[in-house]
Amino acid sequence: MKKKLTLLSTLLFLFIILTGCMQEDASSQESEDKSDASDNETIIIEAGSEKHEFDGPQKNIVALEWSVAEELLAVGVQPAGVADVEGFNKWVTIDKKLDDSVVDVGQRTEPNIEEIAKLDPDVIVGKEYQRKHQEELEKVAPVVLYDGATDEAISDLYAHMTDTLKQTGKLVGKEQEAKDAITQLEERMDAAKQKVEAANLSTSEFVFTQAFSVNQAPTFRLFTSNSTVSHVLEGIGLTNKIQDQEPQTDGFIEANVEALSNYQESLFLHTVQKEDPLFSNLENNQAWNSLAFVKNEDMYDLGAGVWTFGSVLSMETLVDHAEEALVK
Repeated sequence: MKKKLTLLSTLLFLFIILTGCMQEDASSQESEDKSDASDNETIIIEAGSEKHEFDGPQKNIVALEWSVAEELLAVGVQPAGVADVEGFNKWVTIDKKLDDSVVDVGQRTEPNIEEIAKLDPDVIVGKEYQRKHQEELEKVAPVVLYDGATDEAISDLYAHMTDTLKQTGKLVGKEQEAKDAITQLEERMDAAKQKVEAANLSTSEFVFTQAFSVNQAPTFRLFTSNSTVSHVLEGIGLTNKIQDQEPQTDGFIEANVEALSNYQESLFLHTVQKEDPLFSNLENNQAWNSLAFVKNEDMYDLGAGVWTFGSVLSMETLVDHAEEALVK
């Protein structure tokens, strides 16, 4: 009797193990099938009025525009090539960096077709202003050009920025990573907003400028309410003082010192390159010294390392610098 029970127990044990193995194999096969389906799935990328179809995620990407390179880094992908790598490393201050293996493929306005061809890319991604090179580029690989000059894009450049990030994420099979990067920026804005609101600033209204000298004359790019920069700064609890301008294609207007008087009752947030003598040249400028934000010392330096036309990583840099400047 004991032998029969032992035999039955052994058979039952073997049956349980066999069933488990079969379930594991089925699960593994299902996972592989899903992976294969994902790799072979047709991906449709929308860029302005154009749609592009690809067979599965693309891996070898050349970025003709810095914001596209930043989008790839934001979703954890290193581009094969980037236009003006030196300029990207100088101007785009973000936490993630290009690998040393990333190839410089010429200038953004004049990409090097031969260098791009050597990389044998799956796809080349850029912006609408680079369309004049499209015919030559398409001899190398499919070309996707995002258009930030449509009426829809101009009306809300932040929404356009997040949309192109999602499209780039989809292109390389990193849709969730793109969504996560946007969520991370928005959570960062919310956290900064609490600190800014508790900072007891003289006003919540601001003017943000990327300023520089042209032949020693000060020039101020004032970012309008449709800009990505404005959306992010409003996301940390501020209000753009510039409400008298139509949405601008690039999200800013250019102004001289006298024009600043229209927005002087505000916080003056600025980014100026360290070697630029702009503020030294303004020291004895009567019109400048009469401005309310100058007299009230409501000027806040956000540092030189803010790429105002970047994607989510650059906007995180903007939030970090704004919080550091405003919250003391």
